[in-house]
Amino acid sequence: MNIEKKTSPGKNQKSKQRKVRSDMLLDIRHIVGIILLFAQGLMKIIRESKDFYKLERGIHELTQKVSRQLLEWAGEKMDKKLMEDRDKKVWEVVGFRAKQVVSIFGEFTYRRRLYSNKETGETKFLLDEVVGIPTGARITPGIREIATKLATEMTFRKVTEILNYLFHHITAMTIWKAMQEVGDEIKKESEEKKEAVFEYKKYQRKKRKRRSFI
Repeated sequence: MNIEKKTSPGKNQKSKQRKVRSDMLLDIRHIVGIILLFAQGLMKIIRESKDFYKLERGIHELTQKVSRQLLEWAGEKMDKKLMEDRDKKVWEVVGFRAKQVVSIFGEFTYRRRLYSNKETGETKFLLDEVVGIPTGARITPGIREIATKLATEMTFRKVTEILNYLFHHITAMTIWKAMQEVGDEIKKESEEKKEAVFEYKKYQRKKRKRRSFI
């Protein structure tokens, strides 16, 4: 006769606590590694900089590099949390996909989980929805905000030049593609506003006609 062994609640709790501690240690190691990278890079910049311009530029590039690593790590941590909190009866993990995006810290790549709806077959990336970067988009909300504000004041070519100067570690071609993405959004917003104005005027005309019959 087979006797099933039941895991006691106490053992489950201890197992969860061990996992939490293990994950926390991995996170601490990752963060410490990034801090060490920053410290080593900073000391190198201080040794090699001959003037304040090089010092300023070097620290700027280093902080951007470190920030990109933090973004990658934070994004993947968020993706893991979404995986744990999802409705497991509906959404099934079907694999990982890499996504390269342009941020105010430069280009970086992060991996996120692709999900499939067990009932409808719909697929989507939960992380993309949460962080506000549509699946087909390649720019973060921060870059989009800057580019959109500049694009309302000057030509796209001038905006591209300014962004290329501010974020010189991003290639000109990448910035140009980002501007095309912003341009499409501005055009869409403009068309939606025109349609809203048209509908409003149409409503006002109908309203005036009704009054004329009274």
